[in-house]
Amino acid sequence: MIGLQLYTLRDLMTDEESTRAVLRRVKEIGYEGVQLAGSVSEVRTVAQMAGELGLRVIGFLGGVTDIENESEELFSALRAYGARDVGISGYQTTEAGALAFATRVNAAAKRVRDAGFSFSYHNHHHEFLRTECGKTVMDLYKEAFDEAIVDFMPDTYWLQRAGVDVRDFIEKNASRITILHLKDFKCTEDGSLFAPLGEGNINLPGIVALAKRLGIVDFIVEQDVCESDPLDCVEKSYAYLKKLLEE
Repeated sequence: MIGLQLYTLRDLMTDEESTRAVLRRVKEIGYEGVQLAGSVSEVRTVAQMAGELGLRVIGFLGGVTDIENESEELFSALRAYGARDVGISGYQTTEAGALAFATRVNAAAKRVRDAGFSFSYHNHHHEFLRTECGKTVMDLYKEAFDEAIVDFMPDTYWLQRAGVDVRDFIEKNASRITILHLKDFKCTEDGSLFAPLGEGNINLPGIVALAKRLGIVDFIVEQDVCESDPLDCVEKSYAYLKKLLEE
């Protein structure tokens, strides 16, 4: 299933009228579902609009404090619109910080699982910083996260930026991946940029082929920063991804 992380279109969704118009356009492009972002208070409104327009609500991606502090409101809104996953990301750079955070993540994951959802951790590039003990933050997470309840939601752009073999990471963690964030990585003289799928240098055909073989269910398009109209970007990404999935 092809979904869109709505963070991509955040600057266009400034009130209820503009949000509904954006969601309608997302549906017209062909997206089957959306992954929510933003404050917990916005989740119910956006989820309701998406549902009314025939867009599946795949889940929510936020922070661990959303679960620690506002879980019942969040779970109620997501459950009402059929969401299946609650995801988080985080930022740690030291061994002590990573281990302390992992304890919080395990507790949050249990709360999410007990509420009937799957739970996923979404990476950026900083999880691959090497800590003072010689292990990366991700190494520590993989050891400390409860593998029975914590899944991974890999992000292709951030893995590439971290110098990680994207397909190797996905294959080694396949049993814990059902959602994949697809972003492209465009190389310029000034550094890396986010790009619509197919306009960068990531081996997306190879990644998508592997993900299909491994049984990954949801392919989520996201572009953190768009150099042109974000709706044009997500339309290009949809067309490219749909073609890959049909091959």
